Amino acid sequence: MLNLVNSTQQLSFARLYEFFSEQKHWYRSLWGIGTVLAMDELVEACTVMKQGHLSEGSVKRIASSLLKRVGSHPAFAIAEKHLLAEQVRQVPRAEGVAHFIIRELCQRVSSDYLSRWAAAVAGGNFRPEHFARHVGAHLLDAGFSPQFLHDWIASRRDAPETITLAELCEELQGVVQSNPPRPFDVLIAVKSMPRLNGASRTPWLKAAAVTEWLRQNRFDTAGVRAAAAMIVTVTARDDVGAASAARNESDRYSARALLATGKPLDLLPSVWVRGSSREFPAKTNSRGVAVSELFRGDRIFASGVSQNVDAALELLAHLEDSSPPAAIAGGWGAIEGLLADPSDRASAADNLATLVTCSFPRAELTALSRRAERIFPSQCAELLGVETNRERSRVLARMILENRVPAMPSVADQAAVARMRKLLLNPHPELQTIKDLVAESFHRLYRQRNLILHGGRLDSVALHASLRTVAKLAGAGMDRITHGHYEQGLRPLELVAKANLALAVIDRASPLECVDLLEVA
Repeated sequence: MLNLVNSTQQLSFARLYEFFSEQKHWYRSLWGIGTVLAMDELVEACTVMKQGHLSEGSVKRIASSLLKRVGSHPAFAIAEKHLLAEQVRQVPRAEGVAHFIIRELCQRVSSDYLSRWAAAVAGGNFRPEHFARHVGAHLLDAGFSPQFLHDWIASRRDAPETITLAELCEELQGVVQSNPPRPFDVLIAVKSMPRLNGASRTPWLKAAAVTEWLRQNRFDTAGVRAAAAMIVTVTARDDVGAASAARNESDRYSARALLATGKPLDLLPSVWVRGSSREFPAKTNSRGVAVSELFRGDRIFASGVSQNVDAALELLAHLEDSSPPAAIAGGWGAIEGLLADPSDRASAADNLATLVTCSFPRAELTALSRRAERIFPSQCAELLGVETNRERSRVLARMILENRVPAMPSVADQAAVARMRKLLLNPHPELQTIKDLVAESFHRLYRQRNLILHGGRLDSVALHASLRTVAKLAGAGMDRITHGHYEQGLRPLELVAKANLALAVIDRASPLECVDLLEVA
């Protein structure tokens, strides 16, 4: 049972718990990586720059972003902040003193990062959103699956013993230490035996052996019809993560089989992790890349569509269900093809971030308005009969500014109302902060694409975190591009220009204009 002594702690916990939910929408998802991984990313970038696969400007951007986040981070000591600032005053060089100091500082902070947060919480030195984003990203970056974290936190919330938020951080530090990355055996089964040459050394289990393995590991064999299976050993922190890693392995094997024999692997719909009590789907979970305008505008099966937008949508589809390298390459290809300035491909990251930022206020306000109307129909009577998202958002925004929104039963919704009030009262700097966060994730996607295509790097420290942070955001941005193209007749960069102007002129005197930043009804 949680002992949360004030609203700050209640909002902090609600947001942390929400970040691990599989059902969260893009406007409530984690948009960035954690600070420890950001330090690892800088250490790696210095080496990659020496190899010629990243520019000095890219590394400088990473260092600048890291310095900014550490400067306001309550888990870093003042001396540590000053030390980092000295090391990135100039771009660190691979195997130089600054490079090694950053690596040592990263190891020092990562060893007790969540305990540092416990101390900050105990001293009241934190903000709810900042706490939840940093702690949540740190745990996901460390390799834990969202489902594992969601279940673990729910178990502590519902336990009879009381626990404070600071104590929760300390217990999470213990979870990290007691669940190191370790090997898991995962069974991947196929419906039909793949074509093999006579010299194959792959240790395939035949049908009877597959059934016996499942029985020995206490899995239900009813309905399992496997011609053969292989056991792959992956490294993960929990069984859900092991299943995900095994799916990535099977995607690679299937791609190789397709290239070598013309046929992909005919996989069973489940994989089994030794030591787990459940089976897992063989297909990857949705990354949440949604372009709903295709459905709303009845364009899924339309002919005569824009070649540029249509080609970008095809590339974007890789971001949803392809293996991580293919997803990153295809996803960035879609973004660059529509949004890059002719002389600067990296500009596509900032341009898409602008569109996503301008979409945020209406997306959050629309969702809140529907929940408020459903839960409090009499107190939110002015929302009744209002059909367009634009008008619903304006009505709720006025209610928030006038403090007339009833207290939502969900603390996560209360947190959303608080965030929107803060944004509406001072829109320009708040929207700029959102844009900076989103842009950094898109720039990371661009760097990962370069590492994959130019450096052949499939094991970058931020590869999986990059996918986690950008997939939903990219879908949201492409949704606005699609709507702008077909409903407003605007080319992508024309829409970006309108969005940049809207962000530049928004101010406290006209807060309701936050719902009109893209002028999309």
